[in-house]
Amino acid sequence: MTVNDPRFAICVALLTCGCKRHEPAAGAKPASPEEIPHTTGSIKLDGEWDEPDWSARALRGQFRADDGQLARPSSEARFLHDGSDLLIALYAADENIETSDAFDVTVGALQLHVDATGKVTPPVAGVRAAVGYDEGTRDNPKDEDEEWVVELGIPLATVGLRAGVHQTLRSVRCDTPKDGVRRCGTWSGSLTIESSAPAP
Repeated sequence: MTVNDPRFAICVALLTCGCKRHEPAAGAKPASPEEIPHTTGSIKLDGEWDEPDWSARALRGQFRADDGQLARPSSEARFLHDGSDLLIALYAADENIETSDAFDVTVGALQLHVDATGKVTPPVAGVRAAVGYDEGTRDNPKDEDEEWVVELGIPLATVGLRAGVHQTLRSVRCDTPKDGVRRCGTWSGSLTIESSAPAP
């Protein structure tokens, strides 16, 4: 097919139309990979992350191993804020959940260690955490576990996060599955927060 072939013009037109179908609607605000969305409703820190905002609005990132591949076992971080607190959900696939399993979280200069019971070290005023489990029990290597989730709330003022100001966020998780091989994964980014809640 040549440039002068009528079929060439038809193909170009079809390709152009196809691309436009994926553009944001007029007036829509494209998602920013560096902006933590504001919640549209309340978030209860209970380790369940079943509020719609966690799946529909949260900024999400999967942990990577040192070789750049997706970490195994899988880990994921999700981020929201409600105007007062930075809300972080941390997912851990885990075939053998132990009390010592944990995420290390860094937000700016603040460094936290959150274990599989929801204990936060060091304790920081206003920081809260809760953990939920799906199948299995902690500290029982004979059963088959599946996953656990941490929901973490950190006051925005504590870490100096506000619209237009970026902070480095980083989380690391290491785990030793039943094969006895210790594996680690990391997620990191430089993030700011969405300035206000979206219009209803």
